[in-house]
Amino acid sequence: MELDAAILIVITLCIIGQTVAWLWQMHTKNTDIVDITWALLIVVSGLVYVWMATGNNFHRYIVLLIPVAWYARLAWHLIDRYQVGHEDGRYQQLRTHWSEYTQVKLFIFFMFQAVLAFAFSYPVYIIGSANHSLDVFDGLGITVVVISFIGVTLSDYQLRQFKRRKDSHGKVCNIGLWRYSRHPNYFFEWTHWFAYPLIGWHAEQGWLLYIYPVLMLLFLLKLTGIPFNEQQNIRSKGDAYREYQKQTNKFFLGPKNPVLTKPSSG
Repeated sequence: MELDAAILIVITLCIIGQTVAWLWQMHTKNTDIVDITWALLIVVSGLVYVWMATGNNFHRYIVLLIPVAWYARLAWHLIDRYQVGHEDGRYQQLRTHWSEYTQVKLFIFFMFQAVLAFAFSYPVYIIGSANHSLDVFDGLGITVVVISFIGVTLSDYQLRQFKRRKDSHGKVCNIGLWRYSRHPNYFFEWTHWFAYPLIGWHAEQGWLLYIYPVLMLLFLLKLTGIPFNEQQNIRSKGDAYREYQKQTNKFFLGPKNPVLTKPSSG
């Protein structure tokens, strides 16, 4: 089989997967399933490319690390916090905003996520066809993945532990990595995308891989990631989160604002 056939299979799976997810949310009135399906579709797409790729063994099987292991971790994290009877506040707000033709608009939204699942799994198509010998860039790529994996896993763990505290309701998580960024999980999600152009350095169409860190940064900062998350945090935490915004970096890891965190005198 050729990789062109793999692309057709992946596109079909993404459309079917998000259509089933849309039907599920019609039944449960819970749109959170779209995020779980998005992550799972990237995992499945990676496995399809592994099965059908024509590159050497290293570049075929490295995708079991990125994106398969990466997004399997994310999918499990999303499944672990999924509650059928409780929809995330971001999507509750979206339903309110889309008061007319809600299901039609949600279907378009789910199909957009299907397109994104295909688009963000496409680097595996490129890397899986690479036949160049293992070199220093591959080693650097793996190093980036490992560091990013540790960072995002630690961020999610710290947030999960904070939310399990009895006194966490209405409060802001500012422990661990969350002291240095309001979204350390998104930060490490972004950094892992630098591994793809490193590992696919010599691959045909490898130049396309340089676009992905820019695309992911755009999505996280301006579209589907941070804006919705911050709006929901302000609605649920109010002034506590506004103060956190003043003191803590939005995305990149760094020290708190020394002026704003300094105790007032008098």
